[in-house]
Amino acid sequence: MSYDNLKFLYNDEISVLKLRKLYESCGFKKYRMGKFESYDFYAKNKDFLVGNRIITFSDLNGKLMALKPDVTLSIVKNADDMKNGRQKLYYTENVYRESKDIHEFKEIFQVGLEVLGEIDLFQTVEIITLAIKSLLEIDKDAILDISHMGYTEGLTDCLTNDPALRGKIHSLFSQKNAHDFLKLADEHSLPKNPVNTAVCIMNAATSNEDALKIAEENALNGKMQEAVTEIKAIYSILSDTGLDKHIKIDLSVTDDPGYYNGILMHGYVNGVPRDILSGGRYDMLMSKMGKNGTHAMGFAIYFDALDRILHTKEKNSPDAYIIYDSLSSPDTLVSLTERLAKNNISYSALNSLPDSAKNATVYTVSGNEVKEEKI
Repeated sequence: MSYDNLKFLYNDEISVLKLRKLYESCGFKKYRMGKFESYDFYAKNKDFLVGNRIITFSDLNGKLMALKPDVTLSIVKNADDMKNGRQKLYYTENVYRESKDIHEFKEIFQVGLEVLGEIDLFQTVEIITLAIKSLLEIDKDAILDISHMGYTEGLTDCLTNDPALRGKIHSLFSQKNAHDFLKLADEHSLPKNPVNTAVCIMNAATSNEDALKIAEENALNGKMQEAVTEIKAIYSILSDTGLDKHIKIDLSVTDDPGYYNGILMHGYVNGVPRDILSGGRYDMLMSKMGKNGTHAMGFAIYFDALDRILHTKEKNSPDAYIIYDSLSSPDTLVSLTERLAKNNISYSALNSLPDSAKNATVYTVSGNEVKEEKI
């Protein structure tokens, strides 16, 4: 398919087509949400949702339903038993949740993919590769941050077992707020060695190779070492493909430990001040949904964050304008439009030429006559 010829599409629509082609070329099948989920389903799984508020409505039988705030939950709920196999799905769906940018509900268009079942090293690398290539479809200078929940969880294990304190530590890790972390450590008399390690990791803004070296030298337990070993293996493979230049390894990045349990991904493009892609490994959701012994990993791209770089206020100007009036022959007009369409020339038929018209051919129809000129 030639995207250059699809002038009738908006930039974001073209991006979605490119992403669909990318995923389907790697064996992913499209997932379609054919129905609404009950409110109870989302209420029971609020720990796995972004935000706690859900828009509800009553169906024709009086049952309380929800406008979907998430797609992954429905995919996992309806997934087959994959203890000995794998399901590879992608989706293009709208979700309804609180916006990160404005304090109100918003319809957010997402494109994402999920792999459910066996997740080995190759599958992990394939998902990360597709995350990078997805970003590159939007911005050739895009960067994918890669981290690992095992590293920050292992480090937190060395600091405290208090759930509330662990939550504060994870928040400060995510903010790279070493100053407040040291203040917190002092207030709670946290162990000196892991405190120094945490500060070192938060300040390790360096090359990927050095970041891995620092992380390995500061691994304090098996959980941290396993995380470094996995990321090193992934990075080695991606270095051979040349995609490593679009990767930034930052093991201080963390997320909800009740959701993610392995690799974490956050994608960034120029012109957008926050991540437009996020995802990772989420085996615990599979267990919560009764899919014991099954694993899962995926990511989503948030197109609401891309409005400022993909949005076009108006569609591309047509290649041609047809200017006609009440005396113009309908047969002549139809014949002209058919000829233009056959030659893949976009047109707009109007009664007068708009002031914005430029770099186009103008066909003025008078009776059965057609006059052509360039502007």
